[in-house]
Amino acid sequence: MMTNLRFLIKKIYLSIREFFKQSKKVFINMRLRRKLLISYIAVTIIPMIIIGAISYIKSSDTIIQQTNNYASLVVEKINSDIDSYIDKFARISYTTYSNVEFQKILQFNHEQPFRFRLDNRDKMNQFLLGIINLDANIDGAYIYTKYGELYYKNVRGNIYEGYNFKNEYWYDKIINGDIKSVLVPVHTEKKLTGIVDQRNFSFVIGVIDIYTSKTVGFMVIDINEKALYDVVKIAEKKLDGRILIVDNTENIIYDSKREVFGINFLNFYNELNNDIRNKNILITNNSSTTGWKVIFITPLDKLRENANEVRNFTVVVGLICIIAFILLSTIISEGISRPINRLKDTIKLVENGDLEAGVKIESEDEFGQLGRSFNKMVVNINNLIREVYETQLKKKEAELNALQSQINPHFMYNTLESINMMAILAGNLEISDVLSAFASILRFNLDNKKNIIPIEKELKYVYDYLSIQKLRFKDKFDVEFDIGPNIEKYEILKLAIQPLVENSILHGFSELKGKGRMVISAKNEEDLIRVIVNDNGIGMSEQRLEEVNKSLQFEEALSKPGSIGLNNINERIKLFYGSNYGINISSALGKGTCVELIIPAREKGT
Repeated sequence: MMTNLRFLIKKIYLSIREFFKQSKKVFINMRLRRKLLISYIAVTIIPMIIIGAISYIKSSDTIIQQTNNYASLVVEKINSDIDSYIDKFARISYTTYSNVEFQKILQFNHEQPFRFRLDNRDKMNQFLLGIINLDANIDGAYIYTKYGELYYKNVRGNIYEGYNFKNEYWYDKIINGDIKSVLVPVHTEKKLTGIVDQRNFSFVIGVIDIYTSKTVGFMVIDINEKALYDVVKIAEKKLDGRILIVDNTENIIYDSKREVFGINFLNFYNELNNDIRNKNILITNNSSTTGWKVIFITPLDKLRENANEVRNFTVVVGLICIIAFILLSTIISEGISRPINRLKDTIKLVENGDLEAGVKIESEDEFGQLGRSFNKMVVNINNLIREVYETQLKKKEAELNALQSQINPHFMYNTLESINMMAILAGNLEISDVLSAFASILRFNLDNKKNIIPIEKELKYVYDYLSIQKLRFKDKFDVEFDIGPNIEKYEILKLAIQPLVENSILHGFSELKGKGRMVISAKNEEDLIRVIVNDNGIGMSEQRLEEVNKSLQFEEALSKPGSIGLNNINERIKLFYGSNYGINISSALGKGTCVELIIPAREKGT
């Protein structure tokens, strides 16, 4: 019995597996139209149901969390704005350190005759008036010296005669230098006559003698509480809730609803009904600068209203989409565009130079046949390009060999050695040096076996060439070499630098009035070798520079007599190293020309 049951289960399993195998085979080889019809009916309805269910469950928590995060950022921004605003007054107070006359008045005014003290009072009043005018919310500014002298400016009234700064809790700490500054929270103003229910917060800073570092007094700046509303009002519009600001004694100094002031926040919060409190979100942010705390309170029900709207909207849209997909599943025009777009993207990659791109073949339908044909076409194009590249490279090598073989270098080299010996015997060392340089050049050209040579050999060739040219032009120009460290480790195409130098001499210095200067640099920078030939010659006009750059870009010969060998060098570099390397030219008429040669940094033997 058990054996028959196992056999039956195994048979059912094999049948199911065979069914799926055959179904998969049938589906893979099915026509694209039929695939899309079946896939869209199955694939769209199930995800929409799942998405709708997940959205229904998660939307409320997600929106609440997002709102919480957003509110935290806004509350943090409010605190940051308040810190920045308070910091402005700290910077204002620093002017007392740099004002020498101000310092003298605070220290010596009590010793001056009465008429000088009057002048000093006018100066201090002008100083305080300048501070008041810096911000529209500054109600008053006061300077009190340790000698009992008071200077002040207030936009709202005169100071009360019976008021004494010594009664303030911070007075002794400031005068004794225990603290440098203090921020007094929002309070009802008591030191002005005729003012009722005026609320200010104050910034107090000790005035320090810059020579003795002792406190000689302090400055008080009263700021209207309206400044807090100005700072908070922009952020307040972004939040749907209540914003409170609590000072470092936990007293409320700002309420966006303008209902409470001066009471302890904990007492205020405890007075809220427990049910209401449990349905509120409370977000706080403390400032390390002011010691104040910004608090945001919002009812949880308001956030859930938005979440419920999103949830209901998601459900409705989901149902509409399900119905729409079922009705429109037979319309496959949009679905057919997907494999076509995939093919189009691959063609775009090939168009941009990625000849390794190809379409993945997964079926025997029309798209599979089209992809196979496209892949075959890309392979053929790649082969053709490789053949053209190799042909062009061989062509350039042949041109270089033909150029080097125009004369018999062995004959010329031996002849020059004979002439050199004659010059030495005759005592003409200048001619001997030139002949030695020219012989070195011929010896360099005699080596036709290597197309890639060490950079120091190429630079030695350039140096010999310049020795001859400087004699020919009778020191019409100076040359400076700027060779980077370890440059001898790297290699370069043969005869890549000398044509750049020759071009500068013939086209830069031939018509130059005055003495020319050429700087030749070769350095290794971030896996690149940069060779720069910079001269102060006659330069090129914008039109001429555009023609030269165009000829380099399109590998065309210049229509006018132009740069010697630049096109040939540029083409050789691109053929040997790749299209990312080559020559860049910048020039300005009357200012000179800069030619930059860029190749990859390849060490000898690599």
